[in-house]
Amino acid sequence: MTPLLLAVLGAGTGAGVVLTVRGLAPRPKPLEAVLRDLARPSRSMAETGSPTHPDDRIGGRARSLVSAVGVDVERYRHDLDIVGRTAERHATEKLAGGVVGLLVTNCLGVALMSLGVGPPPALVALLSLGTAVGGFLLPDHLLHDEAERRRRAFRHSLSSYLDLVVVLLAGGAGIETALHAAADAGDGWGYRTIRRALQRARLTRVSPWAAFADLAEQLDVSELSELAASVSLAGSHGARIRGSLAAKADTLRGHQVAETEAAAEAATERMTIPVAVLLLGFLLFIAYPAVAQITSVGGPQP
Repeated sequence: MTPLLLAVLGAGTGAGVVLTVRGLAPRPKPLEAVLRDLARPSRSMAETGSPTHPDDRIGGRARSLVSAVGVDVERYRHDLDIVGRTAERHATEKLAGGVVGLLVTNCLGVALMSLGVGPPPALVALLSLGTAVGGFLLPDHLLHDEAERRRRAFRHSLSSYLDLVVVLLAGGAGIETALHAAADAGDGWGYRTIRRALQRARLTRVSPWAAFADLAEQLDVSELSELAASVSLAGSHGARIRGSLAAKADTLRGHQVAETEAAAEAATERMTIPVAVLLLGFLLFIAYPAVAQITSVGGPQP
């Protein structure tokens, strides 16, 4: 068993050294990533930090190591953009999760072995590998859940924003005036995102519907791309837009009501499991004295 454990540890150490050397070696940035960074709206130095900050260097090394393993962090670009997180930070979290998962299992195995009740070393090695992989993949799951919550919140803000736009259009405002005034009237993350997109479109002399289309692609929100198409139709061809925007707001509210009802039904179904376990325990608690009395009375007499 000891040679097997030494072989596993040696193979793991060698693979770690190879991946570390490959990750630390300078590698050119892909052209697609460079073009995507140029097209993405620039952020202030307060948000991005200094390019020579130690956290940036650590994040860059972590991203290189994750890429060396074969995981492309760019696949999570939409989720990272909507939560406001950099790819370097996500790569650092993935590496930290993998290291923590590896160390926790090994430390627990060593502690049990010191007490004389430890499992076999091969089982500890397999469990360590499993917890390391789980810790490495856990940030992806958490990122996806947070991004979906942000998208749901953005859809709620978008429906109320469309209601404000419809009210302003009914009052005689133009389409661009209504879009900017409605964005200025609200608060929250969704309204701030829409307001920044419209302000950037005004400064760069881009149409609001083009800004909505870019924002829909960045956040991966299909409802926003449909809004961009509707506003583009009104701005380019002079179509009557108020009715279509009101219908879009009603559709968004209907989807939100359906999602809320589905979540409530799912929570109700999940509650049946603890209730069933509680009922089973209650029945056993009541029935055990009677069953014990019957078996003691009906048994053979000494």
